[in-house]
Amino acid sequence: MPLMPISDAMFLLMESREHPMHVGAVQLFQPPPEAGPDYGRVFHDQLLATADVSGDFRRRPGQPLASARALRWATDPELDFEYHVRRLALPSLAGMDELFALVSRLHSAALDRHRPLWELAVIEGLADGKLAIYTKVHHSLIDGVGALRTLLRTLSDDSEALDCPAVWAQRGRREPAQAAVAPRGPFAMIRGARAAAKGAAEVAPGLARYGAGLVRGSGLVRPMQAPRTMLNVPIGGARRVAARSWPLQRVKTLGKTLDGTVNDVVLAMSAGALRAYLSEQGALPDKPLVAACPVSMRKEGDQNAGNAITSLLANLATDKADPGERFEAIVRSVRSAKSMLATMTPLQQVVTGLINTAPAGLGGFPVMRDRAAPAFNIGIANVPGPSTARYWNRAELVGLYPASIAMDGLALNITVTSTADALHFGLTGCRSKVPHLPRILGHLEDSLAELEAAAGV
Repeated sequence: MPLMPISDAMFLLMESREHPMHVGAVQLFQPPPEAGPDYGRVFHDQLLATADVSGDFRRRPGQPLASARALRWATDPELDFEYHVRRLALPSLAGMDELFALVSRLHSAALDRHRPLWELAVIEGLADGKLAIYTKVHHSLIDGVGALRTLLRTLSDDSEALDCPAVWAQRGRREPAQAAVAPRGPFAMIRGARAAAKGAAEVAPGLARYGAGLVRGSGLVRPMQAPRTMLNVPIGGARRVAARSWPLQRVKTLGKTLDGTVNDVVLAMSAGALRAYLSEQGALPDKPLVAACPVSMRKEGDQNAGNAITSLLANLATDKADPGERFEAIVRSVRSAKSMLATMTPLQQVVTGLINTAPAGLGGFPVMRDRAAPAFNIGIANVPGPSTARYWNRAELVGLYPASIAMDGLALNITVTSTADALHFGLTGCRSKVPHLPRILGHLEDSLAELEAAAGV
């Protein structure tokens, strides 16, 4: 059985009942004009017509419990599609609230380690006739960017295409991502030591520049300087997922007016919404919140699964009441971090990302939780989607809502993606520690409107 890379294995090691480590997404489709009342069954049957399953979707841990064998991949030769692919129905005349109430329950349940680590649900019953597909995949198999790309690869830009594959479809001959097995023999240890020394020599210059940037006060956020908030507490296992869309052109226009990017506006919207939400809860800290923002290290055309991300820390400037000043502070912080990462090799970027975010993994330990400042307060990710319309066997993709991970010390996550003309926010939080989570969606709209007023849009 192939050994897992440590970047993949850590998500299995960190998993517990309170911390399911899967990522997910809800795709919303507009059925083709000729679709009848049984379109959910038709879509389900079309999915199951894809029987050639890729290696990534056959993999499970060598053993379900934490052990050395659990950190090796086993392959299931036969899949139980009746288990992995299900049809579900919402109450009559259901809307988005009912859809995401169901998704919240599905997203709360950990994946079965005795089986390949993914599930898909075809969800029928929306009052407007749309069809929802909820997919979840363990983070040990694939990162958020890879998951999105895997979903998008099944779609076509041809509205008449009828040969779209299922998400688990085999794509050419590619071995599953795996760590190199250590060579055996008397010189293996010497070769390993040389490789480690070479890696350390490569990392040192990048870390030196990073440290100097922190000392200079160049706008970089220092690790372990985030304030304590109600979001940085131990959590339970139940999740709440909420989502909403905004016109992409509206956000682009605002970003251009403010000399920023769509990602800058996403962070500023999130910052304003968090400021309003925490104020509403009587829990807004004096110091600004800090967000960890994943940065993809994938090159254009990279079709591998696995995890290929680093991260930067962004000052959300939630201590500033003025939305314009808040936006400027966020842009300054993000540009400083991206400029620093741009000077680094991929290995240096990975190590810097670990320095920024790894302490968050200690949030479950009472000593760290009670005495140390949080590594950051929230994860906010923006994963761009397709720039043109996409279809699955003539059904148009009209919504794509991410569902991410919450964990001890990080009770809320915001992940954003896009389709041709819309920006889609997905909020994932601990049900008990982030009360009234859907209210944040309203605060996001208010935050966007405030930014537009400040910019004169």
